[in-house]
Amino acid sequence: MASRTEAPRVELEIPEKLLPLLSPKQFKVLYGGRGSTKSHTVAQLLVMLSMQAKHRILCVREIQKSIAQSSKRVIEDYIQRKGLSAYFKINKQGEDQIVCLLTGSTFSFAGLQDHTADSIKSYEGTTLVWAEEASNISTTSWNKLIPTIVRTTGAEIFVTFNPDDEADYAYARWVKGHDPDATVIQINYDGNPWWNDAMEAERLKMLALSQDLHDHVFGGKCRSKAGILFKRSWVKHYDKLPDRLNYYIASDYAGEPDPDRPESEPDFTEHGVWGVDSELNLYAVDWWYGQTSPEEWIAQWMRLVKVHSPLVAFEEKGVILRSLSGVINQRMQTDRKFVVREGLAPAGSKLERAYGFAAMMQAGKVRFPNPDKAPWVNRLIEQLCAFHGQGGQFDDGVDVCTLMARGLDEVVRARPPDPPPPPPPTPFTEDWFAARDRSDAKDAARKKSYYR
Repeated sequence: MASRTEAPRVELEIPEKLLPLLSPKQFKVLYGGRGSTKSHTVAQLLVMLSMQAKHRILCVREIQKSIAQSSKRVIEDYIQRKGLSAYFKINKQGEDQIVCLLTGSTFSFAGLQDHTADSIKSYEGTTLVWAEEASNISTTSWNKLIPTIVRTTGAEIFVTFNPDDEADYAYARWVKGHDPDATVIQINYDGNPWWNDAMEAERLKMLALSQDLHDHVFGGKCRSKAGILFKRSWVKHYDKLPDRLNYYIASDYAGEPDPDRPESEPDFTEHGVWGVDSELNLYAVDWWYGQTSPEEWIAQWMRLVKVHSPLVAFEEKGVILRSLSGVINQRMQTDRKFVVREGLAPAGSKLERAYGFAAMMQAGKVRFPNPDKAPWVNRLIEQLCAFHGQGGQFDDGVDVCTLMARGLDEVVRARPPDPPPPPPPTPFTEDWFAARDRSDAKDAARKKSYYR
């Protein structure tokens, strides 16, 4: 085995299309869809470069509440996979969380949103930067980061992202614009020589669900404002609810915020109240959401139950429901207000579960209140139109919608409206005289019953 003072020979696994990254350039920009090896390639290159010379390496994203949200894991994985663990020290805490024992190179991980223009100056002297999920990095953060890094002669900034919005800084500057100091490469799944059958099956499954969604997730196209899976043109509003609706509530529960990780951002708990008419049309009626403790969201759930008296409460089966089901039942007993609770087992991927609600919206069977009367509506519509089912986004409101659609097999249709009364017969026609005779007969029968 080679000693730590000897440089090991490492075989890199890089797609041919990305070989230009080996040539010096101030900005090295990789963009494209899922499964294109962007992040894995940059992680390998940074590990390799850290062993060739002493570098100060900074890995950033816009928001990093914990080290678990950073790119540290993928770098660690490559160190281990390539049998290089003897050459690196991996720390759990501290600024330099990975140190190359061969050269003294260091890896640090940071969220740009947490830095001011002054605090980011602490990264002066950084020689290599990896800006991951760059479509989420704000213009303000870029304007703080870039001037700090380029002061160092020969410093390079690797930029990787899946395109989201054409107005994002990274897309506008390096894809739409022409930067002579940048190597810009688009790569998708078809440029990945290690693409396998399982990944291809997932791609084809998404293609069957939605061409637009497939092109965004796997084809690296920007998200349309019109929506990806859920189209903005499908959104229908109502001014007034029908007179006869049966009410239901669907909820996506989140657990207690982790006290050991106060920096981590908790999921949202969301409750949605829905009305169902005689034709199985869905009406979004009321909504609540919050990043709170179970005590608070159970209280809010109970409030909605009291206001709307739903026939059934739909919930998704899982760890959170098992741990809190008894608490919810106890709250109903305390408040003397009860509703049938129906747990639905998750089936298929998040995307597959959402397709039923998307089909209902497309068919015009879902209606939302006008936003001026319900402030929560715009937030929900934006979640639906941005939804891609791949994680990394707040989509708890979408989960509530899809849960309600999955529960439709359990609902009772509302009683249809009463038919309009028949028009009175034309005077002095046979129908008019017959109606008079029937009316006189009824009056005579009532009088006979009363006076006997």
